[in-house]
Amino acid sequence: MSKKVIIALAPTGGGGLGQGNPVSPEEIAEQTAQCAEAGAAVVHMHARDEQGALTADMTCFNRTVDLIRTSTDIIIEASTGGISTMTAVERTYPAANPHAQIASLNIGTLNFGDKVYINSVPDIRLWISIMVERRIRPSLEIFDTGNMDCALHLIREGLLKPPCNFSFVCNLNWGMPYHPAIISYLRDQVPTGSHWGANLINSTDFSQHVEVAKLGAAVVRVGFEDSRRYDGKIAKNNLELVKGVRAALEANGFSIATVDEAREVLLAS
Repeated sequence: MSKKVIIALAPTGGGGLGQGNPVSPEEIAEQTAQCAEAGAAVVHMHARDEQGALTADMTCFNRTVDLIRTSTDIIIEASTGGISTMTAVERTYPAANPHAQIASLNIGTLNFGDKVYINSVPDIRLWISIMVERRIRPSLEIFDTGNMDCALHLIREGLLKPPCNFSFVCNLNWGMPYHPAIISYLRDQVPTGSHWGANLINSTDFSQHVEVAKLGAAVVRVGFEDSRRYDGKIAKNNLELVKGVRAALEANGFSIATVDEAREVLLAS
């Protein structure tokens, strides 16, 4: 039997309007529904305004979720990434949406280009407590190898309870680069029964997605938030990316998890 891999979608890039970037609730919902039909089982969403900027105003986010729910039962992952100028509590607002089942949890501060993306340990503890209260499953975003030590410490403290979902975020400036040895190092620390996946920022094809699947990833992510490039092309929409990564995975002997199968993995207790 071939191994099942979950395809996650991060549909909206951070560049705002233009170049086919889905920003309005209608655009995001339409592309999400198309991608769900093509095999995506998870959609990762930030709260953005009508210009595509990150915001603590949930108007567009909540409308987007409502529209998505009219057409697909895809798992909704609410991003608590926000921006460092938001308060820690404001960054959790997307996870208050009743349809959100999982939420990203950033484990550590990052030099993000020339800026500092602040995710302090006290804030991480606060975000965990809010997710527990709302019964949201956190997805632990690992930007560098030291973040893994922090995550494991929080597990030992009992704040995070396995099975956990880990997302290894590669190729952000200046986080960890993609390399199979780095992925293997992190994978080998994932607690038994927990699962991991990879967000491969600025990828130019699907070779890294296939490679992490071969290394044991349960989840691979594509979408305009990560990269629009593949195989010498620039994707006009997210559907191209989902179809492309699916074809690459299936050509290498993997099968694609359904939404129900993804729930069994990502929401397991």
